[in-house]
Amino acid sequence: MAPIGTIIGPTTNNTRNYKARIVAQFLGIDLATTPDFVMNVDNRKEEYLAKYPAGKVPVFEGADGLHLTDSSAIAYYVASQAGSNSPLLGQTAEETAEILQYMFFAEADLMPAIAGTLYSIQGFIPYIKPAQQYSEEQCFRFL
Repeated sequence: MAPIGTIIGPTTNNTRNYKARIVAQFLGIDLATTPDFVMNVDNRKEEYLAKYPAGKVPVFEGADGLHLTDSSAIAYYVASQAGSNSPLLGQTAEETAEILQYMFFAEADLMPAIAGTLYSIQGFIPYIKPAQQYSEEQCFRFL
């Protein structure tokens, strides 16, 4: 089976890229990747910015010409390619709303709290004790 499209972005150390790839693997959907993509290099090239002016990563280019620039939208689209019986989309409006609620929560609340906790430990941002404590409290509350 031919890939449904290509997810463009780094294939390692990028949680946003992992979402769609995990969905594709779980559902047995072929999804092409760009393992040679270099973050903050390739997404700043003129030809990339001509297609994706915000320089967001990852992006999706569908075999049918569809272009998406949000990792959650990409993951949702990939899940939809399994058909109406996809176990990741919900079978009712209520189930779909709950799935979307979790996706939005993970993106808007959980990931920033995790990043705030880990990034200073990993040296990506300065350690500021009150900010670190707040992020840790958020993580514990959410989990």
